[in-house]
Amino acid sequence: MHNHSIIKLIQQSNYLPEIPKEFGEILNLLLNPRDYHIEDCVSILSKIKGIEGVLIKALSYKTNNKIKTLKEAIVYLGAKNTRMIAIAYITRLMLPDKYGRTKEFNRKTYWKHCLGTSVASYFIASATGLCDRDRMFTYGLIHDIGITVLDICIPSHLDRIYSIQTQQGVHQIVAEKIVLEGITHADIGMWICKEWRLPVEICDIVGYHHTPFVDNNSKNEVRIMHLADTISTNYYERLLGNNNSLLYYDKTRELLKLSKEFVENIANNLPKEVDRIYGTIDFEI
Repeated sequence: MHNHSIIKLIQQSNYLPEIPKEFGEILNLLLNPRDYHIEDCVSILSKIKGIEGVLIKALSYKTNNKIKTLKEAIVYLGAKNTRMIAIAYITRLMLPDKYGRTKEFNRKTYWKHCLGTSVASYFIASATGLCDRDRMFTYGLIHDIGITVLDICIPSHLDRIYSIQTQQGVHQIVAEKIVLEGITHADIGMWICKEWRLPVEICDIVGYHHTPFVDNNSKNEVRIMHLADTISTNYYERLLGNNNSLLYYDKTRELLKLSKEFVENIANNLPKEVDRIYGTIDFEI
């Protein structure tokens, strides 16, 4: 993957932000909150520039207590909330400015797709009980981080993908393989997650959410994200004015022991849920 021409273009663009090396370490720690020690958490987080202020500011919305230290913030927030804020923080680091660099790609509409994936994965995780629903909601926000990498580093390629998709009615993955010489945003996303040494669970979700039957370490999480992404992609295609409809989620649905009625209910309610939540997630925390 490192030798692929598209990856080389991304590396040579000089736009890819550097994520603190401690980020992967802290996520691995927070993914297993029963095993971590608060002093270890404070020690690692203190090395990530800016995150102390982010956590304290987030906490100011939850309590009237005057929190002044990183340790106090982590204690009050807890491992789950600290993890979710940390993942939101890395997503913010991936956005160089409010508008990005593409000219044709509709970032606002695509953000609604990512939010829709988060909502759908939350409901599926809740219904199946196979994994943490809050974790899946947060992962939904970054499952397409490969798209953001394209937007930042080689925006003209993303614009070409978007044009093929919208003007010719070609599915996004097909358009990506045409423009990106056989790879997709999922491949790019998995590459960058590994470069940043993010937890295996995140790498698997980002890399395999379009190929849920590839052998990996996070089968339940990947399958839930795949089904959620498919539901939300149908919603996204309609936002673009396309009539494309993805119908390949039945096998995943059956493995998760979910009814068609359950999936259809999520799909029908997704636009309303996305509109309700849209704009409430603040990357300037």
